[in-house]
Amino acid sequence: MAPSGPTRRYTVRSHFAETGLVCAPSVAEHIERLASPYLTVAPGGPPDPGDWQVYAGTAPPDGTVPETVTAQGETAVEYAVDHARRHLFHLAPEGEAWAAQSLLRATRAVHRSAAARQGVLFLHAGLIQLDGLGVALVGGSRAGKTSLIMAGVLSGSGVMVCNDDVSLTAGPDGSGVLGTGWPRSISVRLDTLDLLFGRERAGEVLASLSHPANETLPSLRESGVEKHGTALIYPWEYAELLHTKVGRATGVDALVHLSLADRPEEAGVAAVPPDERAGLLDRHVLDLPNKHLNIFGHRPEPAGLRRTRAALTALPTFRFRYEFHDARRQAGRLAAHLRAAGIPAS
Repeated sequence: MAPSGPTRRYTVRSHFAETGLVCAPSVAEHIERLASPYLTVAPGGPPDPGDWQVYAGTAPPDGTVPETVTAQGETAVEYAVDHARRHLFHLAPEGEAWAAQSLLRATRAVHRSAAARQGVLFLHAGLIQLDGLGVALVGGSRAGKTSLIMAGVLSGSGVMVCNDDVSLTAGPDGSGVLGTGWPRSISVRLDTLDLLFGRERAGEVLASLSHPANETLPSLRESGVEKHGTALIYPWEYAELLHTKVGRATGVDALVHLSLADRPEEAGVAAVPPDERAGLLDRHVLDLPNKHLNIFGHRPEPAGLRRTRAALTALPTFRFRYEFHDARRQAGRLAAHLRAAGIPAS
């Protein structure tokens, strides 16, 4: 239940919810840095009735329920939950870095669950502003989303809004889609770092990263579960590393279903016919708002989901297969194709 010491109250806000935060000031400062630009953290007073409160450095009362989050390759995170009072307590691992990461993960889950109740659609996709266009890069794990986004940013033509699991909302009249990012660490393949920065610089980058799970993630590579190896980068580290800013939200102007090409002749961009878009989209819609901690109530508002889904299937939609080793040039190739297609910016 670390760290110990005096705690203070804070309020965390998004467009979807407000939550209380009770922790040491040093932990709150860390969370504020991790949450930016997606969530705001400010000193707060007594919570509003019904708001969830997350705690570190406070002993849970009797009657709380244990809740454990176990992510592949990471140390298990332990919580205690009082559902009646809407209180969640971080218990372990100890240490300020894990307390901040744990509280942010819980807070993000509360806010994403609130967004789901408001009809927000969650999609397995990254979101980038590419040459002024909002482009949702849709695809499962290892589809090449992170590599292409980083390559687009490094080329000078892109601004990352989020790396994965974007939330999408159509306007009240069913037109225009807003994509909103969330504070989450960015999982990057080690060979992506080598590709974009060179082996020596990539090693320096890896050594500088501060996510506590990076101490245990090498076990995935050693065991053969993740043959390329991965590292977790916080958004603020990403911004410093790529000499860029991170966007909080943007209008979505096009959907690009992404995959990696095994051979050069497989690479290319192709438009998706309107009658195929809905089925392709549905493969990547997330049934749950959170990968972990879906304990806060998230029953969706169906009208909003239908409206957003219809707006997304009306957007220009493409398939893009690219060669991993050529990611920088391929990011420019995709941007050029979208410009040539005459897609208007929202």
